[in-house]
Amino acid sequence: MASRAKNQRHVAIRYMSPGIQRHDQNKTIWASSKSRLVWTLELSVPEVEAKPNKWIESGFHDVCKLGDLWSRLLDYSRNELAGLRKDEETGEERAKKRHRSDVVRIQLPSDDGEEHPFRSSISNDMLTAVRQKFESTPIMQTTWLIRIQDMPANKPTFCVLDPLQPLYTQLRYQTVIEFPTIYVFRKVPTIWDGHEITIKQHLAESSGVDQKTPLRDQDNDAGNGNVIVENDSELLPENTYLPVNDNKPDVTSCIE
Repeated sequence: MASRAKNQRHVAIRYMSPGIQRHDQNKTIWASSKSRLVWTLELSVPEVEAKPNKWIESGFHDVCKLGDLWSRLLDYSRNELAGLRKDEETGEERAKKRHRSDVVRIQLPSDDGEEHPFRSSISNDMLTAVRQKFESTPIMQTTWLIRIQDMPANKPTFCVLDPLQPLYTQLRYQTVIEFPTIYVFRKVPTIWDGHEITIKQHLAESSGVDQKTPLRDQDNDAGNGNVIVENDSELLPENTYLPVNDNKPDVTSCIE
């Protein structure tokens, strides 16, 4: 699978030793009939108060979009909370409603024209916390990041992901440990574990641009540190998404 991921999707997968929790959690497969990855994903939302503030999803087709997963989870939460009024429910209806609330079942559209059934493993508490924090925040005002591997611990470096594009286009030239961990923020983070963050914007391979222009998060100008964003030349507004970058990790590091 790692070889196909590298050659057909240009993403490097590194595996951990059997018995390590992350390895055991990985249910990612290569769907040969459709020539795509069906990922296990870890979604982390550091700004919510729920503990843990992350969860793992399995069965996410890489032709689907993270933004569709996000918006449909929030819509599902609202629909479930609307429900029937308690005084109108029969005992059978209450039992069915409890059963439905245990598993979040949604349909995810994709760029192949199909809608894929998806069963989310997000807990009710986490779903409620995410909804309360992000319900009024449009998807393009959120920031989606993936951490770049093999960087020094004191130089945390992330790449921006566009949640409105198919996942396989956003993971090109990335290296993941077993499966992707994706971070979702309302505000661009500036500090990670006490260190200043560098954020790489994705650039077109043909651009050949290697300039580095510092960008400050306007919401954090008041002494909370600056986030350095690598882009082509102009200062970019917060949450600007560009095509894929030629400045990429070496996919040949993939362990097959």
